[in-house]
Amino acid sequence: MPRRMTIALKQLSECPEHLETVGRWIYEEWWSKRCDSPQVVLNWLRSHAKLDTVPYSVIALAEGEPVGSCCVIENDCIHRPQYAPWVAAVYVRPGFRRRGIASMILQEAASIAARARIKGLFIDCLAVTASVYEKNGWAIYEREVGDKESVVMLRKIEFA
Repeated sequence: MPRRMTIALKQLSECPEHLETVGRWIYEEWWSKRCDSPQVVLNWLRSHAKLDTVPYSVIALAEGEPVGSCCVIENDCIHRPQYAPWVAAVYVRPGFRRRGIASMILQEAASIAARARIKGLFIDCLAVTASVYEKNGWAIYEREVGDKESVVMLRKIEFA
């Protein structure tokens, strides 16, 4: 794998041929314990169908192959239904981690939010991963939400 690779960022609605790959990542990483089949995730991802409209998913492509993704959805935290929308399921394939791809995906999610006139994005994450989001413009909004290791972070969005 060459050291300098070009990463393209697209919304899932622009490249639906990658829906099954992204769905498999989400299912295997987070949903397999609560669902018997990845079909539930695939059906959910099919609702990410319009550009610049929640829900949407951002996909990072290296040489046309998906290497990472995240979703922006109405709610990802049962403990905080009053906040919306949320970044969820941030994933980068293991062989592509520590190359800034998650940061690229998060920045693109924020750019899309600005185009959609969304004032802020929330994320529910483990406190130990908060630094990844802090370097991408998020700040801790609430601590110990749901459990002691979890924080809610907010990325305020500015638009012209």
